[in-house]
Amino acid sequence: MPWISVGLIEIEGMAMNGLVESVKLEDCREPKGWKRIVAVDREGRTLASKCIEPEAARRNYMVLTLYSKKWGSLIFSGEEVIGRPEEE
Repeated sequence: MPWISVGLIEIEGMAMNGLVESVKLEDCREPKGWKRIVAVDREGRTLASKCIEPEAARRNYMVLTLYSKKWGSLIFSGEEVIGRPEEE
C-alpha cells in the first residue's frame, strides 16, 4: 500500500490526539541501517516519516506507541471527545 510522506511531528501530533491506530518501524534502503516510522491513522491512511538514525527512530517509536495506545485514548474515543469541558 502506498504511503503519504509526512514529517515526524505530524505523526506525533496525530498520535497525541488519538488519531493513530498503529505505529511500526521500517528499514530504509538508503542510508543503510536507518529507519522510518510508519503509522496508520483512523481513516486507514498510511503515513511515513523520512529516514532517521536508528537510535532516534527507536526513541520516537516508543513515544509514539505510548501516545497511540495509551495517552491518545484519553483524548479520543470513537466520536466522543473526552476531557473537554461541558458547554454552557
